[in-house]
Amino acid sequence: MTLEITRVDVADLDLDLGDELAAIDNAALADVPLRRHTGETFLLDCRDRDGEGPDAGLWLAREDRRLVGYAALTLNLFENLDGAKILGAVHPDHRRRGIGRALMQAAEAATDRPRLRAPAWAATAGQYAVPRLGYTPHGSHEVRRLDVRGARPLELAASAADASRDYDLERFRGPCPDDLLGDVHVLREVINDAPEPGEFEAFPPQRIRGYEESLARRRQTPYTILARHRETREAAAITMVCVHELRPEIAAQEDTSVLAPHRGHRLGLRMKLAMLDWLRAERPDVESADTWNAPGNDPMIAINEALGCRLVARTVRFTRVRRGV
Repeated sequence: MTLEITRVDVADLDLDLGDELAAIDNAALADVPLRRHTGETFLLDCRDRDGEGPDAGLWLAREDRRLVGYAALTLNLFENLDGAKILGAVHPDHRRRGIGRALMQAAEAATDRPRLRAPAWAATAGQYAVPRLGYTPHGSHEVRRLDVRGARPLELAASAADASRDYDLERFRGPCPDDLLGDVHVLREVINDAPEPGEFEAFPPQRIRGYEESLARRRQTPYTILARHRETREAAAITMVCVHELRPEIAAQEDTSVLAPHRGHRLGLRMKLAMLDWLRAERPDVESADTWNAPGNDPMIAINEALGCRLVARTVRFTRVRRGV
């Protein structure tokens, strides 16, 4: 068979090609219980990858003119500017023919950034293939899922409300109101307390606005709850959930953070319970919510498990450092 690797501009992709790429991605991850791509959602991600802008490059693999795989390159836009991420998939019927290696090499050759990362889902072909391409495991994330439609844990809610009785909750859907932007700036940066490697993640107002615009382009609606200390009026904690309007069944939990002076009052638990109440009332199309945790983030894992979250998947972060690129 003849293998052809071609680079394309993501702006030139049409929906028919998006459908083919989504089918490959879904087939490669058939055993991972995640939201499935459609052609439209695949194209939206390529054109605006998690607020980091469009993919810097997309490579297509064809065997005898049949599309069988792809690789996408994303360049870090904010922190760790010496780094890049490579994603991709090969259809299960075409594995073990060197296609993944050819795609990876094409993406690697397109950047001079020395620090590369290539995440893969545990127990998939990617977890076993990526190490053979010169990458080593360096951390992981666990995905837990919560049934939004489950019964409200009344005793847990009462306990959290009592422990946080000196705090009020505020909420907003969509972009952050202008008068709360300073509070959200501070609260979003609390995520740096999490046990994650890497540089400090700054969230100035312009980055927050850029992220909100990215969510809108990708047809995602953010729901945000903020906790405020009643006496001092200090913003103390935040939690966010995003609902993908093209596939709303599984919502995505974003940051949940509590400022250090306000910890110990079960604010994280109270905010998450309030978020579930909000989604139950306003989003009957949302059935569950996925949350991602580093394995060492014991406080947040404890909250999620108390809510009834169950572990459904794990992703492995593979990295490679190139010398003298």
